[in-house]
Amino acid sequence: MVKLRQNSNGNFVARKRLPDDVRDEYGRRHGPRFEAKFTARANVGAHVAKQKFREWDAEITARINAIRAERNGEGIALTPVQARALAGEWYDWFIARHPVTDERHWEAVRDRVQDALCEAAGDAVWERNSPDDLWRDDAKLREAVRPVLADVGETAQFFAMKGIALNHEGRARFLDWLYQDLAAALRRLIGFAKGDYRPDKYAEQFPKYEGADNGDTPTQLFEKWVAEKKPARGTVESWSYVLAAMTKHFHERSGASIRPEEAQDWITSLIGPRRTARTVDNNYLTASKTAFGWAAEHKRIPRNPFEKVKITIPRAVRLREKAFRPDERRTILKAALAIADTSTPDNAARRWVPWLCAYTGARPGEVTQLRGSDVVRQEGIWALRITPDAGAVKGREPRLVPLHEHLIEQGFLKFVTERGAGPLFYKPDKDGAGGKKPRSIQARQRLADWVRSLGITEKGLSPLHGWRHTFKGLAARAGIEAGVRDAICGHSPRTVADEYEMPTLEDMATALKKFLRYTVE
Repeated sequence: MVKLRQNSNGNFVARKRLPDDVRDEYGRRHGPRFEAKFTARANVGAHVAKQKFREWDAEITARINAIRAERNGEGIALTPVQARALAGEWYDWFIARHPVTDERHWEAVRDRVQDALCEAAGDAVWERNSPDDLWRDDAKLREAVRPVLADVGETAQFFAMKGIALNHEGRARFLDWLYQDLAAALRRLIGFAKGDYRPDKYAEQFPKYEGADNGDTPTQLFEKWVAEKKPARGTVESWSYVLAAMTKHFHERSGASIRPEEAQDWITSLIGPRRTARTVDNNYLTASKTAFGWAAEHKRIPRNPFEKVKITIPRAVRLREKAFRPDERRTILKAALAIADTSTPDNAARRWVPWLCAYTGARPGEVTQLRGSDVVRQEGIWALRITPDAGAVKGREPRLVPLHEHLIEQGFLKFVTERGAGPLFYKPDKDGAGGKKPRSIQARQRLADWVRSLGITEKGLSPLHGWRHTFKGLAARAGIEAGVRDAICGHSPRTVADEYEMPTLEDMATALKKFLRYTVE
């Protein structure tokens, strides 16, 4: 294991021993034959030094792997068109990789290639011929200069990012194209140093490389999935952390370069004291399979490395029922009923959200995102309009849920009138600003904390979602038919036939009259 350390001068240094089986070829291509050395001056700081060290280590490893792959015949073969296209991708990558630098730096890089050509050709031949003619006509010269091109072009890091290794013929074809692309890239970078940012006509000639990928990181693939699929804000919020963690783990790697066995190892490594197997399966694996499945379907990556990744989930030990017990129901509803001042969003949520969930079986998030305009009167029946227009709704299907008469008697309609058409349980200003969770989700989380403060803390019981299980159980015992219960709660029809027999708002309101009132004494 190569480690970064500081020497007596405070500079950051590291040494990596080169394996015996690649020493000679490594030395021929890159110079060192026994060990590679890393150095960074002390004044760059530890953070930058560590980043540069990781890049250096990845580059050395990629060089070693490439030599072995070529020797063993395991590298990728390239057609002439693929080699041209891959060199074009390198061109874009190399220019984007380097910020504006003193033009003398790039002139020195150009001179290094020229010196390699001169040394390979000999002074007499060099003086009589142009460099491009020598490169085109002399196969031995090309073989001798390719290692220099690979080095100054940072191709080891490029292939590490792509997660590919080429066979000998493929590497030669790629580097032969890189010879002229490097010259164009250096001209472009020298132009940047002089302030010349005119459109790049040279890059227009590159064909698209179909053999690998476009270099998108996992996060970039996820962002493109979000742009096309437009998932719920809560999904974007939670899954973005997953893809960010993946991008950090596969440092400087494209999403397409991740191999199935690496995907399995990463997912498995996430399971531990901080995350259960079920959490990793529900969040990390689901997010990864979905985003990468979309990318593979749209040909942005050649395959979905997470497609066959699996997790063994231990059978959950059920500690208690998911519905509230009678004493728990009374505790929560009594505390809610005792709140008289609903002028603040948090107090309004504490007063009304538990009661609304108790009489509708709605998901807590569907209730905390309600707006005054979502409380409607239709066919003489007061109802809640649960709609994706207000926020996340599972299945993105809107529905009307009748209001129980007990809610109306308690003054819920008066409260809605006072609040107006906007959000009932959160402030609408700056909603979601700064990448934060939507205000309605924040309101739901604060409400859950309040319920727990009442002593509803038993493990295995959700402080808000428990109302959904409670409603379904009480509704069944009250004699409300299963199809009507499902329609009120927003559960999918159980059979195709049920889809043709969906209950109306009047059917649900009539059935809800059978639902017994909650008592708090």
